[in-house]
Amino acid sequence: MRKILTALLVFLSPLSFAQEKVSLADISLKTLDNQTVTLSQYQGKPLYIKMWASWCPICLAGLAEIDDLSAEKNLDFNVITIASPGQKNEQNSQKFINWYKGLDYKNITVLLDENGEIIKRANVLGYPFNLLLDKDLNLIKEQPGHLNSDQIKQFVKE
Repeated sequence: MRKILTALLVFLSPLSFAQEKVSLADISLKTLDNQTVTLSQYQGKPLYIKMWASWCPICLAGLAEIDDLSAEKNLDFNVITIASPGQKNEQNSQKFINWYKGLDYKNITVLLDENGEIIKRANVLGYPFNLLLDKDLNLIKEQPGHLNSDQIKQFVKE
């Protein structure tokens, strides 16, 4: 009997550690023009997401690099950023939009997760926070902290 239980535990233990896929494809987000979108428009290529907040100095210091990376042609992945107005001490949507439009970044895609759904599903604990979704928009990797452009490219490759 002990051998049978041991065999069952060995057989079933990998199943207990298998993680359920976390898809972010269906979450409703807003653009800075107040249009509702989902991430499904990015399906087909890996998607790098920088989670950030306007009050985070490290996040703000990295926006120029994200702007430059977003402008690069022929990347084999898409690049977007997501802020979460009303969540984790971020200002409300209108104040955030007005503040952001005063900045001079021309290439960054900024989407707003007003309900904090990405924060919940991806378990975003702080800012900045990096997410990588596969071509089907399933979360495959996450990493807290600042990544420069080269580190982002490496993060996507690994």
